[in-house]
Amino acid sequence: MVMLVDQFGRPLRRVTTSQLLEREAVPTMGGVRSIQSGHPADGLTPPRLAAILREAEVNDATRYLEFAEQMEEKDLHYAAVLGVRKRAIRSLEVQVDPGDTTSAASELADMTRQALISAAVRTSLIDMMDALGKSFSVCEMLWEREGKNLKIGGMEWVDPRWFQFDQTNGSYLFLRDDAGPQPLRPDTYVIHFAKAKSGLPIRGGLARLAGWAYLFKNYTVKDWSIFLEAYGHPLRLGKYGPSASADDRRTLLRAARQIGVDMAAIIPKDMDLEVIAAAINGAEKLYEGNARWWDEQLSKGVLGQVATTDAIAGGHAVGKIHEQVRDDIRDADAEQLAATLQRDVAGALKRLHFPDNVPLPTISFPPPETVDPKLLMELMEKGPKAGLKISVKQIREVFALREPEKGEEILTPPAPAESPVSEPQDPTIPLTAVRQAASRLAAPPPRDSIDAMIDAMLASGEVQQVMDGEIGELIEALAAAEDMDQIHDILAAFQDEAPGPVQDLLTRSTFAARVAGEVGALVKD
Repeated sequence: MVMLVDQFGRPLRRVTTSQLLEREAVPTMGGVRSIQSGHPADGLTPPRLAAILREAEVNDATRYLEFAEQMEEKDLHYAAVLGVRKRAIRSLEVQVDPGDTTSAASELADMTRQALISAAVRTSLIDMMDALGKSFSVCEMLWEREGKNLKIGGMEWVDPRWFQFDQTNGSYLFLRDDAGPQPLRPDTYVIHFAKAKSGLPIRGGLARLAGWAYLFKNYTVKDWSIFLEAYGHPLRLGKYGPSASADDRRTLLRAARQIGVDMAAIIPKDMDLEVIAAAINGAEKLYEGNARWWDEQLSKGVLGQVATTDAIAGGHAVGKIHEQVRDDIRDADAEQLAATLQRDVAGALKRLHFPDNVPLPTISFPPPETVDPKLLMELMEKGPKAGLKISVKQIREVFALREPEKGEEILTPPAPAESPVSEPQDPTIPLTAVRQAASRLAAPPPRDSIDAMIDAMLASGEVQQVMDGEIGELIEALAAAEDMDQIHDILAAFQDEAPGPVQDLLTRSTFAARVAGEVGALVKD
């Protein structure tokens, strides 16, 4: 007998349709599921942060989850880079493929696809990615009736403080209730775990990684603010004698403070007040440099790189490499989210509407294809000449070009250049003169004495006799040679022989060419 289990491997208890139509994770007045939140990040110190992190591991993660929420509200840089990573999934299109070729598998895939592409569910992806900071997120599926079936009408983010982990294994989630932790109702929740690292789920969130950077950066910002308050102000040093009373000392202190604010004060004559100019040599750069350094560490921890968030040296090449790192992290997040949706969304639809033997569809977020437009233009020009078939539809998709409508003006290639010889525009020029000029331009150029000599030699058959005789024998000898040494010997023997018809023909041709060059004679047909 096949036993159905939940995402934690526990046997599923049966649930009725009426139960699914009602919300389960709702706040309670004065109960354990309260909307009121603590603020553990206020006045945070290293011992307190260490206690919060240890408490999340062994007992209660409430303060850790509240601390993670506060970091997103108080640290602008952390909120920015974490928001970038959360929203990166929105740039990908969800793809749902049937588990097999049966009609039931296709129907389940269509049902899952319609649920995931709906606006109500699509906008909830950012809530599921809340697990990146806190290590897990919970969204409750809102079921609606559709005829005899149920469909997912939306998803509602649930405060993670309303859940707690099993203290035995640290992996099972229970819903907090006044009567104690309760098992989660089947087919009700989408529970997403973001595994930034291996280990206990509660230790896989980025907030645990960023907590220490947030703490030390806050110390720097606080000291920086104090420094800026007194930046450039001179030191007011008041001196009082041994006989000065408490009232005299208070008067002197008040006067020193007023000089910094009102630039005017009075003191008794027997007291001394000295103004010492501040000496500052680059101290203000220390605070800014330290704060920027912690911001860079946060960028590395959340996005894996700094080029897309911080101005660094390296140019376009470094930026492209860092962008690829960010894409790799986005694809890994998408793979984890796809597994969650397949288990909780597609699994719930299957259990409610299909038999157990129907396979779950495969859900994925394929990365978008990137094409270099310049290279594609070159491929469009040279590809068809080489026999490559390119789809016009694909070209339009790459460049986001729609099919032109009927009667719409379209771009056309430029008309070919007109012939340099055209009909005369001036009627006084006779047409015969134009045609004669055109025939002279089209006529071949006059031939010189060398051309005439070559024609004469070809006509007399002298060249052919040479080719059939001495040259033919040389070619046959070279063709029969077995290696380069034999070829070298054959050519050397040919050069050492007495002048033959070939050398005689070349000598006469060279002499005729030189005479023709000196005299400049032309031979007419």
